[in-house]
Formats: sequence, structure tokens, C-alpha cells
Amino acid sequence: MNPYSIIDAQLDRRAAENGWTVFKEWADAPARFFYIGGSAPWDCFQISIDAPVVGAIAVTARSVDTNDDQEFEQTLRGGIAEFDSLLNSAVALIETWKSRAP
Repeated sequence: MNPYSIIDAQLDRRAAENGWTVFKEWADAPARFFYIGGSAPWDCFQISIDAPVVGAIAVTARSVDTNDDQEFEQTLRGGIAEFDSLLNSAVALIETWKSRAP
């Protein structure tokens, strides 16, 4: 059974709208994550989504690599009904991190 089936259609729609490539497996296990490039060369950020559990979901925004070696990570939690809002908040965090002063 796919633990992400309850959010996949919504995630696929958002990915198509925003040009995200969503990875759906990691180490032979179901996963959901995608990358967002930074404003500066070599900056890279990731949004990962934990499998929903009992109607709740967690979305984590994090840096993968930054030019200035700063590290960022924040996890947002909410109900399945809030998934779209959680994604918006995670993307907004990354946009803030991308716009930091050099």
C-alpha cells in the first residue's frame, strides 16, 4: 500500500504547476521530496514530506548546500487538510533563505 496516496494527486498537481520534479522513492522505500535551486550558484534546497500518519502530515524545508555554508531546516506540521498551506509555507521559507544577504 502507498502511504502517500492521500496526498499524491495534490502534490502532483502542485509539482506540475511549479515545475518541481518530485522523487517518490528513497532506498527502495516510498518517499516524497523535491529540490528548489537557490539564487546564488550552488545553493540548493529540499522539501521533504513525511508519510501521513493518522490524519497528520509533516513537511520539512531544508538547505542541501549553500555558498556560505549556512544550514537551514524547519519542519511544519498539520492535518492533511492543511497540506497545501504547509507546502506554501515551506516554499516561502526557502524563498526567504534564498534572499539572504551575501
